[in-house]
Amino acid sequence: MPDKGPILILIGGGHAAGKKTTSNLLKEELRFSLPDVDLDIEIVDLDDYKEEDSKREYSTSKSAAITLPNNSDIKYPPLKPSRFNFDKLREYLLSAILKSKQKILIVHGLYALYDKDVRDISHIKVFLTSDPDTRLIRWIRRDVLDPNRNKTLESVINAYLQGARAEMSDFIFPTKEFADVIMPNGAEKNAIRLIVDGVMSLLPEEDQPQNMFLPRTNNLRPTVSFDGEKFDGQKGKFYELS
Repeated sequence: MPDKGPILILIGGGHAAGKKTTSNLLKEELRFSLPDVDLDIEIVDLDDYKEEDSKREYSTSKSAAITLPNNSDIKYPPLKPSRFNFDKLREYLLSAILKSKQKILIVHGLYALYDKDVRDISHIKVFLTSDPDTRLIRWIRRDVLDPNRNKTLESVINAYLQGARAEMSDFIFPTKEFADVIMPNGAEKNAIRLIVDGVMSLLPEEDQPQNMFLPRTNNLRPTVSFDGEKFDGQKGKFYELS
């Protein structure tokens, strides 16, 4: 991408909202939609930038948001964004951007939209959310029902009630206002295809499909001019405005 350089996409949102799933699906969709473009797509997990003490205290699983050890005596200190090393993340992203001109970086994590300096160098900012009950159920399915996680239902519920719920309202949910795209139902395929359409506009012209249609039949970006449309005269045919 010599003309426009690397593309940085941030995917933030609540616990068990589907950030990692969205990142992986976005990578697959980009490769499917641009089979003839040599894209270097890298997914960066914000959990890899937790401070070491926080990793030992809060997590026994790399991909889990706040999965705690099975210990009845464990304490639940307040969860804050300070447990992530944003300086180290910025340093890596800037280094990756400088080293490669043909790259798409996808950063996902609870606080992907938190740091202003990271937001300033990004191109697309996405926030995933859904109602708290849905996210808690997803969390339970991930950590309790999966035999490889071996977590108790009590530990997950306590982590949610005594840590994650307050963290969501105090620190994570406010980052929603910085998003370009809000996905209210988690990892939803049509929303992911909209993000792909947004990435298209950031690619050099020679890498964009000539007719601006993606290989899929349900391309979501308008591909024709609306200058000739007469919406005011036609809208009554489809719906009423109060």
